[in-house]
Amino acid sequence: MEDRLERIALLIERYLGQVFGTIRVYREDGEFLIPWGSTVINVEVVQEGDDVLIHVYSPVALRVKPDKDLMRFLLMENGSLSMCSFSVELERGFMDIILGTKVKFDFVNKDLLSYIAINVGNLANEYCKEIIAVFGGISFKEYVEREKLEKKPYGDEKVLHDIFEVEGIKMSLELFRSQEQDSYIVVGKILDTGQVFLRAERKRDIQEVFDLLERLKKFLLEKDIASLKKSLRHYEVEEYFLYNVLAGKEKDKVKKLKEMEREIQFLTDMLMKGEISHEEYRKRISDIERMMGL
Repeated sequence: MEDRLERIALLIERYLGQVFGTIRVYREDGEFLIPWGSTVINVEVVQEGDDVLIHVYSPVALRVKPDKDLMRFLLMENGSLSMCSFSVELERGFMDIILGTKVKFDFVNKDLLSYIAINVGNLANEYCKEIIAVFGGISFKEYVEREKLEKKPYGDEKVLHDIFEVEGIKMSLELFRSQEQDSYIVVGKILDTGQVFLRAERKRDIQEVFDLLERLKKFLLEKDIASLKKSLRHYEVEEYFLYNVLAGKEKDKVKKLKEMEREIQFLTDMLMKGEISHEEYRKRISDIERMMGL
């Protein structure tokens, strides 16, 4: 049965790639995600009894305070919606409102999946504005952005965040303190792409760590590769990428990547608003995928 579910998941992934472009479809285990305005379209292959169902759903509003008028509104809307319905999940005294539907896999083809996914995503965006304006809560997009700010992947506390530019590319050096490990972690990133080129853990005093940061910044600004190699020889470094940046070889790549990301978002917004046909959207997304070597 697991093999059959995986085969179905691969077929659904192919359909979604044909509809939205492979560059727009992300997979997490057996679930597919397509960012869509203030929400995300989730597509999941599930087994219920003898049936295989395709579950399509989108978060509408998260962290909403339970309210009788809100529940009445959702029930009334469920009575008028023809292809999907609202459901709620309770967590820590708040409600997450989800809009979705399930369809038997036997009836699903690419066109039906496209119709359902786009309509669920569009409806979720519309209801998101209405519900948050009246009842409060936050959108899925805002939730993700807050999670990024609150997340501490390298330590318990961010001590320093220094941003500077080398060869037209914005870089950052961040310093985190890990209380559990009683250490400091230095992280170097390319801001435009989020790529981490350095991770260095130090267990010495804070002044020694600040001195290391000053030296690293100086070497990066001066493009002093020999000194960088010497200072970073004991740490995790993406050497090939970093030295290409310092040699000016990555600037055009980063610029082109940012332009393509903006174009993808622009095309998605146009498709959501009905300002571009699906055929034109797919043609232009396919052109971008070819340029990216996908």
